[in-house]
Amino acid sequence: MRGRREHPSDELVYGRRPVWEVLRAGKRSLHKLWMVRGTAGEVVEEILKFSRERGVAIDWVQRPQLDRMVRGNHQGVAARVSAVAYLELDPFLEKLPQDQAIFLLGLDEIEDPQNIGAILRNAGFFGVQAVLVPRWRGAPVSEAALRASAGAADHVPVIRVGNFVQTLDRLKERGFEVWGADMSGEPLGSQERGRRLVLMLGSEGKGLRRLVKEHCDKLVGIPAGANVGSLNVASASAIFLYEFCRRSFRR
Repeated sequence: MRGRREHPSDELVYGRRPVWEVLRAGKRSLHKLWMVRGTAGEVVEEILKFSRERGVAIDWVQRPQLDRMVRGNHQGVAARVSAVAYLELDPFLEKLPQDQAIFLLGLDEIEDPQNIGAILRNAGFFGVQAVLVPRWRGAPVSEAALRASAGAADHVPVIRVGNFVQTLDRLKERGFEVWGADMSGEPLGSQERGRRLVLMLGSEGKGLRRLVKEHCDKLVGIPAGANVGSLNVASASAIFLYEFCRRSFRR
């Protein structure tokens, strides 16, 4: 995504579904909308209706202009929106009902924004209450990650933490179990989860860092059935989340 920004924290979102999901979530401000003349469709009409109701400036342009602004498949739609609003851990925890089952996902130094985007999409689909990301290490929830999530990131709270080891200790004090995804861990399907769970996913190449792994109550893995030794972290996240979701519905 390229183009001049009115504010450094603004982001340019493009594509019909990503733009619509950002608007539908209602967590970010819409500053301006660009639409290629002749662009039509149900989602486009919803975007236009939303924008007009809120008095958003709509700039009707020719396709070459949007092609210059956006390096990707914009589908005739782009919007300038405020940046992702990160949450802080303590205020989030204070609002959690004591009797509610909570499932959090932690991303330990995952560097590929495409993987982060895919994981956020998986988290949104399976109803994860929040995703924890490091404040300084690992890729941020960037424009590329948001694009890869196809807008799903705007439906999942993202919490930035300064130190995962300290964060896991705080979560344990709040009654959370901490599980770590690890190839050598116990088979996923044989484990019974509690009502409050944090699942930690490690980086693409090295997995979980040693100290993070040592602070996990349990290490769980996906049994391999062929010669390929490991899965992409985004693919693995979908399997883990499906298993936890399946067990929740079964209860």
